[in-house]
Amino acid sequence: MNRKVGWAATVLLIATGVAYQYLVYAAAHGAAPVWLRLGLKALPLALLAWWVVARARHKAAGLALLLAAGAVLYWLDGVGLGAAAYGIPHAAIYLSLAWLFGHTLASGREPLITTLARRVHGALAPAMLAYTRHVTLSWTVFCLAQVATSMLLFRYASLDLWSLFITALNVPLLALMFVGEYLYRIWRYPQHPQASIVQAIRAFAEHKQPVAAALAPEARAGAQSRGSTP
Repeated sequence: MNRKVGWAATVLLIATGVAYQYLVYAAAHGAAPVWLRLGLKALPLALLAWWVVARARHKAAGLALLLAAGAVLYWLDGVGLGAAAYGIPHAAIYLSLAWLFGHTLASGREPLITTLARRVHGALAPAMLAYTRHVTLSWTVFCLAQVATSMLLFRYASLDLWSLFITALNVPLLALMFVGEYLYRIWRYPQHPQASIVQAIRAFAEHKQPVAAALAPEARAGAQSRGSTP
């Protein structure tokens, strides 16, 4: 029963995300009430604020940045640059994800994908320790590329192409990243236990910041003895 509820929640979440992207795309190209425009732009920031309050270590700094983003969003809408404001939640989400992945690549830390892989498989072979670090770097670059591409399209391309990129292409590009990494992994490391895409998404969704800090000392020592760079 719990599995059915979980799948139903997943389907509902995906449907909600698709509906949101459609509403944003439609609002960017036509007249919409002020409350709807601001609501669509503020919703991702509100979700990020919830995450900051619930899980982030530096809550004050995170909330301050989100409040600043919200103020810029409101100002852009007021001066007639409302279309540009739709890019702020997109940029805020991907910059947050880039930080979430990227800051774990710093010296003395364990890469995020390595931590998630440990939660699924337990101890990791040296090859997988290196691979999961590279995947963490790949996700960091992917998130930064999303923001950079959005900025370039907004500056040099049409409004239609830019809005298409930050809405309709958002989920497919994420899915392509997940599927591409999964297919490469099973081709490159067929002898290693393979986590499914669903398991990977579930592990990421359940991830909390304190997990890496709570790793057992022997796990850290084992990673170092195998030549891992934390």
